[in-house]
Amino acid sequence: MLLTMDQFRAFEPQKPTYALIGWPLGHTMSPELHAQLFEVSGQDADYIGIAVPPDQLEEAFALAKSKLRGMNCTIPHKKAVIPLLDEIDTAARDLHSVNTVAFRDGKAIGYNTDILGFAASLARDGVNLHRKKVLLLGYGGAAAVMAYHCVTQGAYLTITGRNMEKAAVLQKQLSDAVPGAHVSVYSRRHIPRDIQIVLNSTPVGMFPKESAAPLHYLPHKTEYVFDAIYNPPVTATMKLANPKKTKTRDGLFMLVMQAAHAQTIWTSVQFDPQSCETILRRTYGKMAVKRLHEKYGKRNIVLCGFMGSGKTTIGRKLARLTGLEFVDADQYLEAKEGKKISDIFAEQGEAYFRDRETAYIQELAQRDGIVLSLGGGAVLRPENVAAVKETGILIHLDTPYFRILKNLSYSNTRPLLDKPDKQAETRRLYNARKAIYHHAADVSVRSPKISEVLEKVVKSI
Repeated sequence: MLLTMDQFRAFEPQKPTYALIGWPLGHTMSPELHAQLFEVSGQDADYIGIAVPPDQLEEAFALAKSKLRGMNCTIPHKKAVIPLLDEIDTAARDLHSVNTVAFRDGKAIGYNTDILGFAASLARDGVNLHRKKVLLLGYGGAAAVMAYHCVTQGAYLTITGRNMEKAAVLQKQLSDAVPGAHVSVYSRRHIPRDIQIVLNSTPVGMFPKESAAPLHYLPHKTEYVFDAIYNPPVTATMKLANPKKTKTRDGLFMLVMQAAHAQTIWTSVQFDPQSCETILRRTYGKMAVKRLHEKYGKRNIVLCGFMGSGKTTIGRKLARLTGLEFVDADQYLEAKEGKKISDIFAEQGEAYFRDRETAYIQELAQRDGIVLSLGGGAVLRPENVAAVKETGILIHLDTPYFRILKNLSYSNTRPLLDKPDKQAETRRLYNARKAIYHHAADVSVRSPKISEVLEKVVKSI
């Protein structure tokens, strides 16, 4: 629920309520994230958004103190709210930035949980900052959070960006807050070559300008890249990394964990890692649907690939993750025809089956909000490809051949493989179709592990 100031003045909470204030507020994932956190912790509470113009912050704060249990602050209120607080914790004071306020015993106490979310992201990936050479891109609010954590953990920090004066201001702020901090400022042309960790705090590369990156290349010793952007989930900066030697992480886990830490401050509830991982996966799923609509202008996700590539298994999991409906095209055809595909092949031949397949694919393509798993041979007909791509993004599951063979070994219902040498026929068809899948699909995803395939599919959208 998003309220204007007029609506907030009249608002009377019916249960413990928390809020996000900002201006403009626009689209925010915070209410959805906090709702999921309330659910997993068994709390009966509400979370709302309030659009608060800068000149009405003092009034909004007084109303919040009387009506709410706590609140989050976003731009432009993170610094402006500080004079209104009764107390402030050390990190928030050093950062001159508050994103979480707890109302407790008549007092308003300010915290910064962005830094806790950032620290949790690095910990999740096993990144130790001590004595590491870190490059920070940017010098704004998000940069200050990352920089503060780096210097308190003993990193050697280099700040760069387009405005060296602003970078120098952040350098001084860090040196004042953390005596003995190792902080230097360089232009992008003179970045040290032995950098090991790259952190992007800038909005460069955010949707819709996804091809932009604040760097043209990464220092050759880079081991880890963190990008605070999470839309897209794989940014242009992350794509600069060599996947064989460099780990990458987008900003979504940081967002989840800063919300979890805010709730811990408000309610003392502790969240176990598995609950946070579940919320992270769900949030990626919802982000995929959002991007499906906003970036691609599509309403469906369609999976193609060779028989036994895992389309049905991945499709079901993807549907649960995104909240879309799952439809298996082969099962849909069998239900409509009242026969198994193997019986249709035996009684009426492959040509008849392909014609019926095309008719039902065109029917399904007009549905709204589905994950559609196609049969292995569906993309052999261009009209089928055209139909599904009109309303959906087509993703190819490029499953390794050894995994396909293992999956097919459990099945005896593949009429095209009903030959004396089943394995030879499988190889022949696989070789004949592989290039067709790659050509037809909008994107191909490859991994032998189901869990990795699902994550890659979600992040490929």
